[in-house]
Amino acid sequence: MAPARNWTPGEVVLGLYEVLDVVHSGGMGVVHRVRHRGWRVDMAVKTPRAKYVRNPEDRRRFEAEAETWVGLGLHPHTVGCAYVRTIDGLPRVFAEWVDGGSLAQAVDGGELYGGGPEAALARILDIAVQTAWGLAHAHEAGLVHQDVKPANVMLEPDGTAKVTDFGLAKARATSETGETAPPPDVPASVSFGGMTRGYCSPEQAAAAAGTRRVRLTAATDVWSWAVTVLEMFAGRPPTRQGQAAGEALEVILREGGARVPIPPAVATLLRQCFAADPAARPAGFGEVAATLTELYREILGVPNERPVPRAARLLSDGLSNHALSLLDLGRTEEAEELWRRALGTDPYHLPSVYNFGLHRWRTAQETGEELVTNIEAAIAASGGGRAGYGALLLGAVQLERHEDERAGELLREAVAADPDSADAAEALAEWEHRPPRIHADFDGHKDKDVSAVAVSADGGLVLSGDRAGRLLLWEPGRSRRRRTLTRSGERVAALAMDGAGALGAAVREGAVELWDLRRGRRLPSPLQQLGAVAVAVSGDGRYVAAGYPRGMIQVWEVAGMLIVAALRGHTGPVTSLALSRDGRTALSASFGSSNHDATVRAWDVAGEECVGMLVGPARGTLHGRPVHASPMDVGAVSPDARRAVVAWSQGPLVVWDAQAGAVVSEAPHSWRHVESVAPATAAPTVVTVSDGGGEVRVWDASTGSCLRALDRDLPPGAGWTNALAVSADGRVAVLGLPHGRVAVRSLPTGGYRAPWCYARPRPAPELARADEAFRELMDRVDELAARERFAAAAAALRSAQRMPGFDRHPALRAAWARLGEHGRRSTLLSASLLYSYDADQVFTQPPTVAVREDGAIAAAGRWTGEVDIWDLAAGERLHTFDRGEGGNARDIRFAVDGMLVLVLTSAGTIRQLSLETGGKRLFTDEFGAISAFAVNPAGDRILIGDVTGTLRLRDLPAGDVLRAWPAHGGKVHAAALSADGRYAATLGSTHPEADRFGGPPNENEIHLWRLGEDRPVWTLPSRASDERLDFSTDGRTLFVSRSWSVGAWDVGNGELRYSFLGQGSGLSDIGVVLGADGRLAASTDRESLLIWGTDTGEVVRTLSTPGTPSAFALSADGAFAVTGADRTVRVWDVRSGLCLRTLEGHRSSLYQAALSRDGTLLVTIDLSPAMWVWELAWEFDFTPDAGD
Repeated sequence: MAPARNWTPGEVVLGLYEVLDVVHSGGMGVVHRVRHRGWRVDMAVKTPRAKYVRNPEDRRRFEAEAETWVGLGLHPHTVGCAYVRTIDGLPRVFAEWVDGGSLAQAVDGGELYGGGPEAALARILDIAVQTAWGLAHAHEAGLVHQDVKPANVMLEPDGTAKVTDFGLAKARATSETGETAPPPDVPASVSFGGMTRGYCSPEQAAAAAGTRRVRLTAATDVWSWAVTVLEMFAGRPPTRQGQAAGEALEVILREGGARVPIPPAVATLLRQCFAADPAARPAGFGEVAATLTELYREILGVPNERPVPRAARLLSDGLSNHALSLLDLGRTEEAEELWRRALGTDPYHLPSVYNFGLHRWRTAQETGEELVTNIEAAIAASGGGRAGYGALLLGAVQLERHEDERAGELLREAVAADPDSADAAEALAEWEHRPPRIHADFDGHKDKDVSAVAVSADGGLVLSGDRAGRLLLWEPGRSRRRRTLTRSGERVAALAMDGAGALGAAVREGAVELWDLRRGRRLPSPLQQLGAVAVAVSGDGRYVAAGYPRGMIQVWEVAGMLIVAALRGHTGPVTSLALSRDGRTALSASFGSSNHDATVRAWDVAGEECVGMLVGPARGTLHGRPVHASPMDVGAVSPDARRAVVAWSQGPLVVWDAQAGAVVSEAPHSWRHVESVAPATAAPTVVTVSDGGGEVRVWDASTGSCLRALDRDLPPGAGWTNALAVSADGRVAVLGLPHGRVAVRSLPTGGYRAPWCYARPRPAPELARADEAFRELMDRVDELAARERFAAAAAALRSAQRMPGFDRHPALRAAWARLGEHGRRSTLLSASLLYSYDADQVFTQPPTVAVREDGAIAAAGRWTGEVDIWDLAAGERLHTFDRGEGGNARDIRFAVDGMLVLVLTSAGTIRQLSLETGGKRLFTDEFGAISAFAVNPAGDRILIGDVTGTLRLRDLPAGDVLRAWPAHGGKVHAAALSADGRYAATLGSTHPEADRFGGPPNENEIHLWRLGEDRPVWTLPSRASDERLDFSTDGRTLFVSRSWSVGAWDVGNGELRYSFLGQGSGLSDIGVVLGADGRLAASTDRESLLIWGTDTGEVVRTLSTPGTPSAFALSADGAFAVTGADRTVRVWDVRSGLCLRTLEGHRSSLYQAALSRDGTLLVTIDLSPAMWVWELAWEFDFTPDAGD
């Protein structure tokens, strides 16, 4: 590794850190004092000597040990470490700057002894107590310092003492000794060395001398601390060998010479600390500090006024900084977990939302649109925050995404608000030097769908053809058509151009035709095999190649129209083809359906030889052989035949260098249902078309991150994309659209990367005071609630909510949920995404998911038959029940206090799964496959119907049959049980297999049963087999619904009480959703959700939605509703009809929405499928307390 550049006072590093001074330059490394220009605070930056990080293993070890300091958190008597960051190739530790110098300097300079012996004694004892507190905090965290000494104790001007340099001694020790790991019985946080000779314990000295299997414990810090205390009394280092400190103490006591006399009681404590046996020393620094505090009072006659400190819990700022350090060290999973903790504390904490989102976007875990949406929500929730801060973060992301117009607005705002921000200035300068974007739309194809496009290497010329045979040449830069080559003819199936746009090639009905694009005339066609499906032109225009359905490739020389090569090797159709600039090499790919071979092949044209091949990873076996191809694999080659991009199904996204014959990058990806791929050459940019042409995305193939959604930048009503091409330089994409339109758009080209956001750390005392105040307020809330003074409890809760850093603390949300039971829901404070889960190739399709009433647990069916149990709040899969018998889940319900899961399978069985014991039971029916079931609200009865029309009532959890009776002539389609246990309702066919084998179609009927009787109380004809049955809460009304209609029938006499007909979407099988108290219900209408009273059917509120909801939910108290239309979720206030929040991010149409009973957890599921879990935080109004 090249020597790192030395920082010099006056320079500004990374435009952010102004170097003020070189504070220390010693054997371990260099300490600089820097000013963080963004935070306007001073920091200490510790950089190791090169010899301690001379190889990757040393560097990794140093980083890991330094990271333990960051993880130590904040304490009033330890120096806080903000983060570890690699700069100029070296890991650098950024720590709190302490302005009073070190204890060693105070001893040497005499400042410790100012004011006379008594003042000095008080100061020494005070520092001894403070350092003991600091070391006790470290030991409680499992961290042994191993190098306690006066130089590692920093003093504030007000006398506060702080221990520093945690973990660095171990890093130095392992680098010096070459040890890579301790023996198995030694904890990972303890090493063999890392010490200063004058302060080392006997066990450290023994380890340094080569004694094996020496165990270092917290007792070694007790010894070194005692040496430090002895030095304060002596006024000098008491010994050159720390292990001799006990003898040095006795010499000083016997002969005098201490600068401050050592009180006998203190000498006794020091003797205990100098015990040769580590086990004989004080048990810990908590005991030491307590003893010294008492001695302070006895010796000085007054108590020590310093309160016993509490460690400050890291709030979101500290957690986010710690996560950035871990990410810099490659500990990605730990970093992600810290960001989740930070967002659990404050879902809208802007640095965490920004950093975590930026990381997830760059690692293909979320889209750029999701990142922007989340940052915008966090900015809105913060009320703007620091001037220009949000604008900088959002502008930097938009700049990296190449959303230049919006980026420019935001960055100008950021610079105006904070002219000293180096990050804002750098981003704005990048924006100002970017070339203008190309944004051109053409409509010259006479309303005929464009079927093929090609583009020159620099994006200056575009060739387009349509289904009616029209072939046009465009100049995007001038927004005009240059030539009309043909006005009609056979459909243009494929197009290609040379690099300069001089020669074009088109495929019609399998034949290749060539065009002189400069003159606008057709050239003679070569002798060729018909049936071409792909075409390519060399960069210099001298050669043309065509690919065929059976995998062959022919190459012609344009000048003589002679075939120069026939390349054979693909076993499936050629779907992507390119020639190098000189035509000497070709690159081809075959991806698509099962008859494609899912390979990329590089060719030597002259030798007609395959010189390289890319195949997919093995994914299972077939007939004992590994399977390397999948119909879901997608890939394509770059225009100059240098690279290929392939997304392997259930594998990575790879970039393959054809010349080297090697994969040059691998990344995770979230590609799904991709039909077209177009990679560039000069950048890792790749464009995809998916979902039937409706989604056009721009990706960084090297990271898998989505850079832009081009489909959102297309003309209104563009519909789907039929054809796609990308210029070789990666700057321009051309899209062929329906109705004769062609769109040309600039592409992101990499380069600028948005900076990470390091949050300004708050001092430990400030955090500790705030934490204590918050705890006191929360205790007050609990006390007032216990006395049923709910209004006063809410007032105390609002006070806690106003505290900086605690405004969205989880304890607040939990307290509001508890208090809310005694008040009236009034304000939606926040609606934040807890997490999303991509369930593609996991969940059934459509998804089969049930959410328990309390919102704590969900059960989800996999397409492979297993059933997953989720902790919804934590986002953890708690358990997976194996496939068992019966196939995939068709319906899932909870029973028996939510501890039993009932799963109706595709094979007509019901699986009973116990969450308490993990036990499983299978319900079958001897007459036929089970087709429907219902569970009563109490959860202790299940009614089962089968394809023969038989009903069985069983108890739960035992499963014993209580009654069985024939109910219908054919299949039972639906069932319901009333809450009072008196009635059942069933929908079934009148004839066996009526709709399949010639019986009367759509002959179904609804029976209302009084449980215990064999004949129905009344019967209704039913026109459809997909109607839903629901009893009202009081059991007096039966609701019969489809997604577009509702009928309410009197249970007692079978008369229709009321009905209404709406216009539903048909995407969800939810017809009616009832409020928990039974007063209100909800159902869909055209572009609206109707909220109506169950007693009269009168509509009390119509919520107008953009599009008819395909998913919806009503809160238990009927106060708010949730709708899902297309890909957007909305939260509504039922009383006012106002939309409270719009929640975006879903990539597919919404299918299901579910709310917890307390209204704090929302689960939304789309058809991709994906599960999103949101947290809703509410405030409530309360009746004034008596006496207030």
